Amino acid sequence: MPKVVVGTRGSDLAVGQATPLVEHLKACGYEVEWRKFTTSGDAWLAGPLNSAKAQGNGFFTKELEDSLGQSEVDLLIHSLKDVAIERPAGVIPACIPLREDASDWLVARKDRPEACVLATSSVRRNLMLAPVFPKASFTWIRGNVPTRVQRVREGLLRDEPVHGTFLAASGLKRLGLDLSDLEVRALTPDELLPAPGQGALLAETRSDRMDLVEAFRSWHDEATARCVTVERAVLKGLGGGCSQPLGTLATLDDRGRFHLRAAWAEEGRVIRAEALGEADVVVAQVVQELQAQGAPCA
Repeated sequence: MPKVVVGTRGSDLAVGQATPLVEHLKACGYEVEWRKFTTSGDAWLAGPLNSAKAQGNGFFTKELEDSLGQSEVDLLIHSLKDVAIERPAGVIPACIPLREDASDWLVARKDRPEACVLATSSVRRNLMLAPVFPKASFTWIRGNVPTRVQRVREGLLRDEPVHGTFLAASGLKRLGLDLSDLEVRALTPDELLPAPGQGALLAETRSDRMDLVEAFRSWHDEATARCVTVERAVLKGLGGGCSQPLGTLATLDDRGRFHLRAAWAEEGRVIRAEALGEADVVVAQVVQELQAQGAPCA
């Protein structure tokens, strides 16, 4: 029986979203061993993700990638939005499964006042949602999804009031949390575009484990892969970096054209761009339009 060591972050969400892929491997006849990691991003809880100590690519993945490169694990399963644009040498995708809901949700106390306190660890959410909730004040929050939800239930964060937070719909759906006691509101793309690749997973392996690529052939969703590749190309065009205040969403129409929307935020301003067409064309148009309005160059 062939063996595969699977590496993921150790949170309930990371393990839960990886479990269907692990079960598929078992059904294919593999003996599976888990290895669960606490990454730098998981361990450092002392500030928001745009803090100087939280900068750099691979904040939530580097320990896993190092382990794969050293052949300590054979397969990694990531949330794609956490994965750096540049991949390590010898690492190849095994599959990108069908994408879950890419949107963000507000999860808040039902008694929240209009002048409420909303918490987020994301500079993208903070800057882009300030105009959507003009009377709210924003603060930072860290920890896994259940921890953040519990802080909202308790109404306290670092001994100060908190009334709501923003979380990826995909994580909330995959965890199946009971949120019936809270206000849950899906944010529209006009209000907040998701992070590049949000809602998608990436399973990756080494180039010497092509058997795993073959094992996941039926799990790979080409439409999802094409859309997230376009979104991540915009991120690369603006300099890369998972903590950038960039939202992107690419969809395919019935003629095979990409509809790409993107937004870049800075204090007091959100700039937007949109294009329809072939992949390389829409990426170039959107990056150029954002840069013409003041977004950074790569």
